[in-house]
Amino acid sequence: MTAIRGILFDLDGTLLDTLASIANAFNRSLEKMHFPTHALDSFRYFIGDGVYNTAERCLPIGARTQANIEQLVALQRADYATSWRSNAAPYDGMIELLRQAQAKDFKLAVLSNKDHGFAENCIEHFFPQTQFTCVMGYSNLIPLKPNPTGALAIAELLELSVRQLAIVGDTRMDIETARACNMFSIGVLWGFRGRDELAEAGADRIIQRPAELLPILETVLTGKAQ
Repeated sequence: MTAIRGILFDLDGTLLDTLASIANAFNRSLEKMHFPTHALDSFRYFIGDGVYNTAERCLPIGARTQANIEQLVALQRADYATSWRSNAAPYDGMIELLRQAQAKDFKLAVLSNKDHGFAENCIEHFFPQTQFTCVMGYSNLIPLKPNPTGALAIAELLELSVRQLAIVGDTRMDIETARACNMFSIGVLWGFRGRDELAEAGADRIIQRPAELLPILETVLTGKAQ
């Protein structure tokens, strides 16, 4: 098997626990529109494929008009622009994982369905010591995962083949992106979704803690993984 030399991390639910920060911004925005709010755990399944899809799921079924979706997105973005630091933090063990990955000369990148500007802000604020070669979030130029465009663009920037890259994430979107690009995929269980979703999506490996990641990639590196 070709050696893995680069890691493409998802952001929300993989590098950062942002569940409460995103949920609170949406709930405050829903209140402004006089719509019901949602329990924190509901957002585990609302989040994952971009702010517009999340907004649609937050709205009552009979209120999911394009105008309401647009308004909710605008309100949430305005709220989140000032609140994204609140109730968000790297997952336990993540800082150390990134430090070790850098020490072992893995090339690191972020591929997220979060709006690009917010993705950059989060990485700069929460991971100032990590040298990510590329941070790529959603924009008009890069479609949402599982579309492979972003992952393939990152591979080119990193000057690595798809066989030399692993995608690490907590949702079906991440695993399907890896499969679309023929990249190695690792699902994580500390994020927003569960084992069944990751397994059904076809994850090559599923891990429970950040410390498990590098030993798996080093096994692939030596060609021992099957």
